[in-house]
Amino acid sequence: MADDQNPELPLGPNDTPENDDAIGQSGPTNDPSSPPDPPASTVQGRGALSMLSINIEDEMRRSYLDYSMSVIIGRALPDVRDGLKPVHRRILYGMQEMGLQYNKKYTKSAKVVGHVMGNYHPHGDSAIYDTMVRLAQPFSLRYLMVDGQGNFGSVDGDPPAAMRYTESRLTRIAGEMLADIDSDTVDFTPNYDESTLEPTVLPARIPNLIVNGSSGIAVGMATNIPPHNLTEVINAAIALINDPHAGLEEVLKHVQGPDFPTGGTIFGRANIPQTYKTGRGRFMMRAKCRIENISGGRQAIIVEEIPYQVNKSKLIERIAELVTEGVITDIARDEFRDESDRDGMRIVIGLKRGAEHQIVLNQLHKHTQMQESFSMIFLAVHNGQPKELPLDKAIRAFLDHRVEVVRRRTAFLLAKARDREHILLGYQIALDYLDQVIRIIRQSSSRANARENLFTFFSGKAIALRGTELAGVTLDAGKYGIDTRFLPTGLDGVATLILSLRQIDAILELQLYRLTQLSIDELLNELRQIRDNIAEFESILASEPKLRAVIVKELEDIRDKYGDARRTVILDDSADLTLEDLITDEQVAVTVSHTGYLKRTPISTYRQQRRGGTGRIGMKTRDEDFVSQLIIDSTHAYLLCFTNTGRVYWLKIYEIPDVGTTGKGKAMASLVDLQPGEKVVTILTVRDLNEEGKNILFATRNGTVKKTALKDYSNVMARGVIAINIDKNDELITAKITDGNQIIFLATHEGMAIRFNERDLRIMGRPATGNRGINLKKNDYVIGAAVTPSPEAREKQRRERAAALGLTAQLEDVIGAEPASSGTGTEGPGAPYLPTDAPSGDVGSADVNSPSFSDVAKRESAPDGQEILGSDTETEIDPAAQAKLDKLDEKLGLTPCLILTVSENGFGKRTDVDRYRLQSRGGTGVKNMNTTPKVGKVAAINLVDDTTEMMLISQFGKIIRIDTKQIRAAGRGTQGVKLLDLEQGDKVAAAMTIPPEDPKTQPENGTLI
Repeated sequence: MADDQNPELPLGPNDTPENDDAIGQSGPTNDPSSPPDPPASTVQGRGALSMLSINIEDEMRRSYLDYSMSVIIGRALPDVRDGLKPVHRRILYGMQEMGLQYNKKYTKSAKVVGHVMGNYHPHGDSAIYDTMVRLAQPFSLRYLMVDGQGNFGSVDGDPPAAMRYTESRLTRIAGEMLADIDSDTVDFTPNYDESTLEPTVLPARIPNLIVNGSSGIAVGMATNIPPHNLTEVINAAIALINDPHAGLEEVLKHVQGPDFPTGGTIFGRANIPQTYKTGRGRFMMRAKCRIENISGGRQAIIVEEIPYQVNKSKLIERIAELVTEGVITDIARDEFRDESDRDGMRIVIGLKRGAEHQIVLNQLHKHTQMQESFSMIFLAVHNGQPKELPLDKAIRAFLDHRVEVVRRRTAFLLAKARDREHILLGYQIALDYLDQVIRIIRQSSSRANARENLFTFFSGKAIALRGTELAGVTLDAGKYGIDTRFLPTGLDGVATLILSLRQIDAILELQLYRLTQLSIDELLNELRQIRDNIAEFESILASEPKLRAVIVKELEDIRDKYGDARRTVILDDSADLTLEDLITDEQVAVTVSHTGYLKRTPISTYRQQRRGGTGRIGMKTRDEDFVSQLIIDSTHAYLLCFTNTGRVYWLKIYEIPDVGTTGKGKAMASLVDLQPGEKVVTILTVRDLNEEGKNILFATRNGTVKKTALKDYSNVMARGVIAINIDKNDELITAKITDGNQIIFLATHEGMAIRFNERDLRIMGRPATGNRGINLKKNDYVIGAAVTPSPEAREKQRRERAAALGLTAQLEDVIGAEPASSGTGTEGPGAPYLPTDAPSGDVGSADVNSPSFSDVAKRESAPDGQEILGSDTETEIDPAAQAKLDKLDEKLGLTPCLILTVSENGFGKRTDVDRYRLQSRGGTGVKNMNTTPKVGKVAAINLVDDTTEMMLISQFGKIIRIDTKQIRAAGRGTQGVKLLDLEQGDKVAAAMTIPPEDPKTQPENGTLI
């Protein structure tokens, strides 16, 4: 701005943006080799006012660096030696100055804040008080520094009372932080107005940074150090001081990990060494809970400890929100309360009858702060610079500080002891010449004259006393244990001992009662003790091992006085307590209702009945609802829930609530996090997501099909993933699990159907769109799909049954002696029809240079040159051969695979799947149903047999349950029979099979009901 106002001012030689040498220098340098400061351009004005021209970029850099370092060193980061930030240090030192030791009475906090603010910390009183409050909170600090009386806040987040109401004093352990501060152990610096001095660091007998931790945000860096157990840290420190070569490995033999004041549990011991090695890492914390039985045969989760820095009140509010929103449904509202008191924390979470407490705990850990992570950044000020430190380096930094403190303290005590020895030696000499001393004092005219006479007397010179002369004495240095090497010598070379003026002053001030024999003995004993102390101090300063032994002894005293047991439990690995490991692996029945309610019931709860029994209710539903799917599998199996938008969500069967045999169950929307507009269209059950050879087949409304390996869906994600890429104006109709060798059946709304071999589909990736399964006519769309055994599998089953029943010859008369080949679209010798072998094409992903694409283009072109995928050449089925095969299957006890087709107007028919010839995928297909105005368009298809029941529901809510065996079998091009009598304007909305009451997994000697 100076340049803008005075454009004529010339720039200095260093005022260019290219010269950055002075960046970061805040004052003159003492380096004689450095260049002199550049001359400043000045303008002299009235009153000798001068203006300095500077480069704004350099000044901003310099100022910001100064500000940053001021924040880092002087405000936000703790010192590694005492673990305190300046404000903490000033509070403790100020309270020490006020005499607020642990055994003194409490003082108003406002008085402490005023003293600290006025003398050391000229900032807001609220900042000082908030800091002092935290030093007194047992849920914030592992070892308290301030003993507070009154309301100092709570774990519920309640604010502390105003400083005018609360009282405080230092704790006993805080006294250890300040011990020896008057023994020249640390440096002092002037305070902000230079009216007094304050310590730059406290002597700190305890490793406060590690045992109490610290957190703070500086400029461009932050620190977050967890608290630890004092006993463990001191044991580690003793191990390090005894072995200078020991490192982190030795430390971790003693330090298990963080020890939070609120207790709780840490999962994952394996990552702790790496975290302490780098100074960065994360600890996963969980609340500590136990299970209690309560009234009504129910259970309750009792939360006794919560993770560090978690607000208990907000935690309870969050749990209540999850219950209200239906995210967690197994918590009983009337049994959810906070029973915490002065004896400890107790949050009661009552569960509903039949609820699995492990599942509820897992939900609480997932959705609330009952599980929380602590991200450690071990950053502290070390040697005046911010550094990230490994744990062993941080302990050694503390030990180095203690070595310096003990050395300075010992030197201070040595100097003080020598000074006292000097005075006591004067007393001893005076007592040896007591009569002469008394005579000199009595005959001296004044104190100054007595001082002069005594000095002359003990210098060996004669003095005149009221006309008489008193000969002086020559003191024998050896007699008084004085090392003559440090005494001056006379002309004869003999060392002489002369009392100093300080000793003579002390003699003059000696009180008369000290001349008693008892007092004389006390003085001599004190002199001997002082000389022993001097010898001890000198040996400590001269011997490094002795110095370290003193530190070890003090650390052991601190450990024995303040050490306690761990509060936080550390488990080896979170995998040791996975939820699935806690769930019993058992067979259960999962029922899915038409309206999307799921429930599970252990099969063991059903009793066995003979056929024809009355059965029992398996699921309570509303009048317009019914069971649409029955799944029998392990509690550890996955349910893959596919939606109309092509996404898949994973659900473990044990996550479905067990609400009893008559319960309605839980809505799908509350079990998986569906996106807006999504609805589940298909549910598949899988035990092993990585099973080789298994695929998932997808069929969409617009006729696209895709086959993807099951293992591509093994990466379970709570938010779901894309299972198939759905084009615009398309949606997923269904999904099926296949083994790679099955037959695919697709049916359309206009009454067409296609049947092709699964081997016509190549395996594609999860996000792929797929291939064309059927070539749809205008306004037509796919309404369903089915998967049937391959011709090879059916023929193998026929041959095995025929061999067992002795009917092999009859079978060979019908289908031939050779087994079916595995060629695409071929059913082999003896088949009742001749299938086509046209090649297939891909939708949107075909390679125009690939043989399949070119062959299709050459062989199956329309007259106008447009390419048609698939072949629609009719090959009539031999009725006589089919009739023979049907009779033979009946003898072999084989149930035919039947396709049940239902129309919108309530008509339906069953057709043997073999009546539909095999084609290559991508063709227009063959006629499935004669969709006349009377019959209506096709509404649904299902794969049925003689044991299957069907449920039909209309748009007006009309429902009928039908035994499909009552529906006569018909050809594929027929209209079918009337299944449901509908009102005018009503249409069939859905048609689905009802699971049999005797699933294949049930025992042969009875039916599980």
